Amino acid sequence: MKTLDKLSNKQLKQIIVWTLNDLDNAAGSANYQKLDDKVKGWCAMLAEAVRHQIDKALKQTVNEEE
Repeated sequence: MKTLDKLSNKQLKQIIVWTLNDLDNAAGSANYQKLDDKVKGWCAMLAEAVRHQIDKALKQTVNEEE
């Protein structure tokens, strides 16, 4: 995505944090009562997938440093 290339690493990290917070809030918060269980479940699954990709990238970084 060319637009992401224009952002600093700090900005990209902040966007990821905001996205994970929004997904976590949507998955479990009472503030999102209008969302049905299917949507909340999807948000939880997506948050887990993003965290998995972050963990995978960290493991790859560690392996490259060894």
